Amino acid sequence: MRKAAFLILVAFAYLYFRGIQDHGLLDPIEGVNASIGLSMVRWRNLFAPLAEVLPGAGKAVGFWWLEALALLIFGWSEFSVRVLSVVASLGTLVATWFLTRRIRDERAANYAAVITGTGFSTYIASQLAAPHALYAAFLSTALTGVVYAFQDRRFFLLFHVSATLAFIAYGPGGIILPWLCLLLYAILAGQERFFLSALFCRSGLAATLFLGGGYLFLLYSVGPSTLTLMRYTPPAPAFNAFSPSLKLFVLGLCPWAGLYVETLSSALPRSSSILPSQREGVLLSIWSAVFLFFGLFSGDGLLVVTVFPALSVLCGAHFSEALEARRILVFQRAVLFEIFFFLPFLLLGILWLSHNGSEALSGTLSSVVVWVFFCLLFLFTGWHYARTRQPKKMMLHLCLASLLSLLPLAGFLDLLAQESSVRDAGLFLRVSMARDDVMVQYAMNRPALFFYTARPSLLFYARPIPGAVGQEIPEDESLSRTWNDSRRVFMLIEKRQQNLTSLPTEVFSLLETSSSANRVVVLSNRRER
Repeated sequence: MRKAAFLILVAFAYLYFRGIQDHGLLDPIEGVNASIGLSMVRWRNLFAPLAEVLPGAGKAVGFWWLEALALLIFGWSEFSVRVLSVVASLGTLVATWFLTRRIRDERAANYAAVITGTGFSTYIASQLAAPHALYAAFLSTALTGVVYAFQDRRFFLLFHVSATLAFIAYGPGGIILPWLCLLLYAILAGQERFFLSALFCRSGLAATLFLGGGYLFLLYSVGPSTLTLMRYTPPAPAFNAFSPSLKLFVLGLCPWAGLYVETLSSALPRSSSILPSQREGVLLSIWSAVFLFFGLFSGDGLLVVTVFPALSVLCGAHFSEALEARRILVFQRAVLFEIFFFLPFLLLGILWLSHNGSEALSGTLSSVVVWVFFCLLFLFTGWHYARTRQPKKMMLHLCLASLLSLLPLAGFLDLLAQESSVRDAGLFLRVSMARDDVMVQYAMNRPALFFYTARPSLLFYARPIPGAVGQEIPEDESLSRTWNDSRRVFMLIEKRQQNLTSLPTEVFSLLETSSSANRVVVLSNRRER
C-alpha cells in the first residue's frame, strides 16, 4: 500500500510542476506577490515589502521571504515564484495522508490524498504565486498534530508550531482560527481538559513564544511600518467579498461533489453524546465549517482551499469504511448525488462561459471543454461501477479519472494569462493616455509587468502618463539591446506616431503587419515554447 502512496505523490509532483513556467503571471493575483519578492531581492531588504515603489499592504511577510529565497536559488522566472506553492501543496497531501492513516487505514489515506489533490481549488492554489497553498499546508499539519494528540499529547507541539508558522506565512488568522476550532470542539464534545492540555503544553507554548514573538519583535525593531500594513484590510462590500469565494468553493467541490455530500450526511453523530470513535469526525467537521465560514466572508476567494483537506480526510475514511463493510448503497448514493448536483453544474457552467463569460475566460474555452470531458468520464465511471456493484473498482477508476482531469488545467492557466495580462496592460494604458502621448514605452504600470521589467516605468520620448508612478526618460535611445534580453519585456507602441527611437527589426516587422484597427500594439520578447 505504501508503494501506492509513493506513486500518488510522484503523479501529483508531475501534474503540479508541469507547466508552471510556461505561462505569464496572472495580474494582479500573482503580480503583487511576485513583484514584492523581487523587490526584496533587488533592494536587499526583507523588511520593506514593496509592490513596484509602493508599500505592499498585506500580512504574508513570511511567504514573501521564502519567495525571495526561491528567486535567489532558482533565478528570475515564473518557476521561482510558483515553486513554493507546488511544494506546499505536495506537503498538504502528505499531511492529509498521515492524518487519514491515523484515523482509518492506508487505503483511506490514499483516497484522501487523491481527493484533496485533484480538487479544482487545491490545484489552482498550487499553480499561483500566492501564500494560500503554504497557508493550507501549515493548517493541515496543525490539524494532524491535534488528531495525533488524542493518543499522544506530545503532538501538541506540532500543532503549536504549525499554527504559528501559518501566522508567519499568511497572517493572524493562521493562529487564531485553529485555536478557535479547538475551543469549539472542546465545548461541543465536552473535552475542556483536552483544550487546556493543548493550551498549556509547555513545549508548545515555548515554541509559539519563540517563533511568533520573535517574528513580531523582528518586524517591530526593523520596520514598524510593516506591522501597521499587516492591519490593513482592503474595503470590500459583502456582496463582492462573498461572490468570488462562493464560486471558488463550488468549483473546489469538482469533481468530488457527490462524495462530499454523502460523507457529510453521515459524518456527524446522531445523538448528543460523542463516542471516542467519533471525536475525529466531529473535529474535522468543525474545522471545515469554521474555515469555510471565514473563507467565504473574508473577501479572499482562494482561502476556501483551507476547507478541503479536512473534508477529504472525512471522505477517504468514510468510503474506506464502507468498502470494508461492503455497503454498496453508500457508493450508489454518492453517485446519485454526483449526477444530480454536478452534471447540471457542468452543463450550465459551459453555457454561461460560452455566452456570458468575460473575454479572458472565454478564451480558455478549449481547455475547459477538455476538462469537462474528463469530468463526464468521472461521472460515467462512477455510474457504471455503482450500477454493477463494484465499489473497489469504482474508487480506483474515480481516482484515475480525477488525475486525468488535471491535465488540461495547465492549458487553462496558460490561455488565461495570455488573454488577460497583456490585454489588460494595453487597455489600462489606452484609456489613461492622451491620443498622442506615447511613443514607445516599457509597460510596468501593473505589478506583474514590474516583475518582468524589474525597473520603474520607462517612457521613451513621451510625456508622463497621468497616474503612473516612478516614470523616467532614459538617455539610451536604442531599444534593441533590452529587447533582446533573455528576460520578458512588454512593449506598447502607438501606431499613429513617428518613432523617435530605433526599434528592433522584428518589432518593426510586427508593427507593419499588424491590423490597422489596433491603435496600441502590445508586444513581448518572450519566445513561444
